Amino acid sequence: MSGEKEALEREVAGEYNTLRIYIYMLKVKASSSREVQRALDLSSPTLAQHHLEKLRKYGLVEKNNGTYHVRSRGIGILKFYVRSGKWIVPRTIFFAIIFGILATSLALSTSQNQYFIVILTVSIVGLALSLYETFRFYKVLPKT
Repeated sequence: MSGEKEALEREVAGEYNTLRIYIYMLKVKASSSREVQRALDLSSPTLAQHHLEKLRKYGLVEKNNGTYHVRSRGIGILKFYVRSGKWIVPRTIFFAIIFGILATSLALSTSQNQYFIVILTVSIVGLALSLYETFRFYKVLPKT
């Protein structure tokens, strides 16, 4: 890892409030330090501005007339998530969808050959594990 990338991982992804503010900015796309302070219930706009300036230092936000605009990058734990508009979802949700479709189609299937029970069991176990991991990823994400 390069020195700048290490610093980014440590200073942003490894720092709870900075990461929380970055996730908030990913959802709203643009905000002032006062809006960030109110939305995340921080002690002061100055604290929000400190973290926003740290994000700006690493090129994760840009400042224009007192408003910060986000630039999306996968850093730290966010590498395991997909962003779609205001939604930030764990990548494991796609495995849950695939296993869910497979398990449902097998459960509704009328043909039952010798491998049916094995395939149905594997798809149900896959669905359960992928849902478990998806919920674990949601719990790890800082609240915004």
